[in-house]
Amino acid sequence: MAARVALITGAAKGLGHATVRALLEAGWDVFFTYGQSAEEAQVLLDHAVQLGRRAEALTVNLFDVGECVKAARACLATFGRVDALIHNFGPFVFERIHLAEYTDELWARMLDGNLNNFVWLYRELVPGMRERRFGRIITFGYDGAAEAAGWAGRAAYAAAKSALAALTRSIAREERDYGITANMVCPGDIRGIHKMQRIRDVEDERSRANPAARPAVGEDVARVVVFLCQPDSQQINGTVTEVTGGYDILAYEHRR
Repeated sequence: MAARVALITGAAKGLGHATVRALLEAGWDVFFTYGQSAEEAQVLLDHAVQLGRRAEALTVNLFDVGECVKAARACLATFGRVDALIHNFGPFVFERIHLAEYTDELWARMLDGNLNNFVWLYRELVPGMRERRFGRIITFGYDGAAEAAGWAGRAAYAAAKSALAALTRSIAREERDYGITANMVCPGDIRGIHKMQRIRDVEDERSRANPAARPAVGEDVARVVVFLCQPDSQQINGTVTEVTGGYDILAYEHRR
């Protein structure tokens, strides 16, 4: 059987980079999009060659419906199939802005970049998954997306990701009879260089948040994605998995 093929959005750097690397090492062929990070993209392409895998990268404006459709069709033309759609891309506004101050342009950018572009890609790729009766859909959220947690100053991002969580779960129900699963992965607070690192890179470091543990890295998230993509993971469907080291757990203690 030919290798499985994954399409990953916004994946030259950050968590996407770690995910591409992990899938290649798990035996997948990968098509990924990127914006301006050509150097980091080439690192992944070279890594694929070293592993004897196929990888292709395409510069794509993921805010544009035509560009998203072009990317999906380019992947199909190159590999003949897409078995997993992994939507890693998602713009974030670091400056805290109250919702009343959002311009129409910024609001549309947050929805197009986090939610609408996933739909544009999904519509192009799901027919082939249905025909082959196999598919893996994985979206990226944030800690609290499943509960539609409010996020003051970041309402647009929170709204888009919570909507994406509901959309992911809806797809899980709609497509399960075709052998297609849909799950969301929600990374915790992974910053800077840690997003692209492996576990072995930080084994001797201590986390500021938890001095008893090492810092979280991109490989922690990528390993979950690879697991969800496996054929034997079909019973895991419609879930939202928090990769946070347990910091999202709410506890209630009753003292007499």
